[in-house]
Amino acid sequence: MTTTPPSPDRIQGVMTGFWASKALFTGVELGVFKELSRGPASAEVLAYRLKLNPKALERLMNALVSLTLLEKKGGRFSNTPEAETFLVEGKPEFVGGQVEHLAHLHWRLWENLPDAVRENSPRVRQVFGPGFDIFQAISADPQRLRAFVQGMHNLTMPAAEELVDAFDLTPYHTLMDVGGGSGALCIAAVKRYPNLKGIVLELPAVCPITQDFVERHGMKDRVQVRPGDFFDTKRLPSDADAIALGWVLHDWPATEARAVLKNCYEALRPGGVLLLCEKLLDEDKAGPMQTTLMDLHLLVSTGGEERSASEYKTWMESAGFQGVSTRVLRGNRDLVVGHKR
Repeated sequence: MTTTPPSPDRIQGVMTGFWASKALFTGVELGVFKELSRGPASAEVLAYRLKLNPKALERLMNALVSLTLLEKKGGRFSNTPEAETFLVEGKPEFVGGQVEHLAHLHWRLWENLPDAVRENSPRVRQVFGPGFDIFQAISADPQRLRAFVQGMHNLTMPAAEELVDAFDLTPYHTLMDVGGGSGALCIAAVKRYPNLKGIVLELPAVCPITQDFVERHGMKDRVQVRPGDFFDTKRLPSDADAIALGWVLHDWPATEARAVLKNCYEALRPGGVLLLCEKLLDEDKAGPMQTTLMDLHLLVSTGGEERSASEYKTWMESAGFQGVSTRVLRGNRDLVVGHKR
């Protein structure tokens, strides 16, 4: 019996994976999807409108067709429904803020992944110089900050809806989402549970943007937006009997992350619940694939890391939470639940 020798094809696909993301980034940056939202067009017509080289543009758009982001019929290109929904600037579902964030900030950090692995530290100072802070850089530009929050809202709203279906919030009165961004989780929760009220705790620069999202969803009477800092116990409201932490702890090293957990425990009312919303690593930390790659992303960017359910359980119990349980969900976040007696 002969065995088929291994092929390098799959490895080649991994090697060239960045080609696809860079084609997407370029399509958004050059306005291809936005312009095609006006209707189908040939490469020549689109190149004239965008002041680009028609031959090179056609090559880019052919690649975007192969990535199922564009369609091509009779020599004319058009957006797929997916691209029309999420990649057209000006649409409410636009995720371009995240595209820009990855294309112009994190792309450069990933170039220095070997150094991050050698030294086990983020590459922000190496790339952008001493004193540079990713969170401050985003907040310093109001337009970029708004685009970032909008992109996060559109990426997380499906996960928020799944989370509020996965855990019964009926017994609780007030849900506080700590570092809640656009307020997606609170918006989804108060829509799902008519007797629930929400609080979104965010940095002062983010609060006006959050307020806009809350009002846009018609929830200004049921969701409050409050400025605060999850590292400062004195600035955490103490009137919530449910607290959510979504994609917060993974941004921070262990010492800071555990401090946030302890602060949330102190702020939570007795009898309350903590909903820790992170995408969990398998116990051997070798999967899921997207979570392991996010783990590397955190290594080069914030210095945080992804963690397993058992790690978070240990941390939560050390902070004082009891009855800790885990629920693995379909979307981009899982759920670790702990109770305060």
